[in-house]
Amino acid sequence: MLDASALYLSCLDLPTEPRAALCVRAGYLALRRIADFFSIPYNKDPHYPGDPISVTRTEFEAALDQLAASGAPVKADRNQAWLDFAGWRVNYDLVLVSLARLTMAPEAPWTGPRGEPFVFRPLFTR
Repeated sequence: MLDASALYLSCLDLPTEPRAALCVRAGYLALRRIADFFSIPYNKDPHYPGDPISVTRTEFEAALDQLAASGAPVKADRNQAWLDFAGWRVNYDLVLVSLARLTMAPEAPWTGPRGEPFVFRPLFTR
């Protein structure tokens, strides 16, 4: 839902939808609270392009091509759409990928485990 909302906000040439922005914000705040509980580190004030995201530009372009092929009104300026999408995604990317690793979620486009496996550090020691 976070990526769908971020794609709507950044890529579709449709009227602004405040519920999509609310979905992204509520979603990334919820993920961060879960990350805090599990002591998963993340940048509390991320910015793109300073902080990377795990979705590549190529993967993003493929999603835009699929949207356009299905008849969705995709914005003409794909570079700005990428910057806008990455600006939303950077808020939840690291936490999302870390939680996917922690829970051993099956690999899936944009959300499955990427890179090195997550190393779990116990919250409590005896």
